[in-house]
Amino acid sequence: MVTRARRVVVALWTMLRRARGGSDVDRWRRVENLHTSWDARTKVLASWVAPGASVLEFGAGRRTLETLLPADCRYTPSDLVDRGPGTIVVDLNATPLPEFPPHDVCVFSGVLEYVNDVPRLAHHLRQVCGVIVASYAPRRDRSVAELIERRRQGWVNDYTIEELLAVFEQEGFRCVLSQDHGAQRLVQLQRDAAQARSDARS
Repeated sequence: MVTRARRVVVALWTMLRRARGGSDVDRWRRVENLHTSWDARTKVLASWVAPGASVLEFGAGRRTLETLLPADCRYTPSDLVDRGPGTIVVDLNATPLPEFPPHDVCVFSGVLEYVNDVPRLAHHLRQVCGVIVASYAPRRDRSVAELIERRRQGWVNDYTIEELLAVFEQEGFRCVLSQDHGAQRLVQLQRDAAQARSDARS
């Protein structure tokens, strides 16, 4: 059982790491922290990817998504640490963000909660993909207890689902699919085609 004092200590450590702008590389290097309980969520997100799409997964972990995509999809893994052949090793909290090769779909399964600057990432993705498929555990209230629990999880931002969607809408990504998954929300966001053409010309 995690004691209240332990929860507070872990929460403070998360806040310190966020202030420094870093990511918890040590945590995600350990395979035991990549839980099979996440596979049901990944299965739903995979079902929202169109056949034949090129897919860039951030936070690839055990690369479960790769095994669940339609057979004719082309998959590229990305993570904080190397997850095998073809992995793009990147820290989404690094400055500046690198240029990612264009893909049809970007997938964030249990990742956005760990990103310090989601608006910066959303803006960066305008040139990368036309569709985003993601999960997010939204803030439920403004209590100190919830804030401590979110930091204990290692999460560094606290959007309601409406606030999160507004961040991506600002960059031309509109929510076209939305589904609750336990305490999380799964969403599919599509880039406005006219805006994408305008960006390509600029």
